[in-house]
Amino acid sequence: MEKSLKKLNNTHSLEELNQWLDDASFNKKVLQQIEKDFSQSDVSLDIESPEIISLMQEHIEKLLHYDFAKLMNLLYRIDLSESKIEALRAYDPAMPERDVITFLVIQREMQKVMFREMYKNRL
Repeated sequence: MEKSLKKLNNTHSLEELNQWLDDASFNKKVLQQIEKDFSQSDVSLDIESPEIISLMQEHIEKLLHYDFAKLMNLLYRIDLSESKIEALRAYDPAMPERDVITFLVIQREMQKVMFREMYKNRL
């Protein structure tokens, strides 16, 4: 699991993240974590949709333009720092802002699930 976590941390695109979500049980846990964090920030998201990434991108785009304070609250709840956003922007300056944030949100939620699994198995 620790090797998987290191590999996840070195992922830099939405396409690569999608490969991680092939495992149905892992996918479900990640989607539940995303739904939990979004709903606690008062952002509704249909995790049953096959277009979950597109939906997240749309929500984040709207928050970027119309409710930046809510976006900052969501990022704080997810535990996603501005320095991570800036680092990915520097790594891939052509990536749109909404994609940078969507990628990092999914990556962070995956990390949370992996940490939970890793420490659950140690008890």
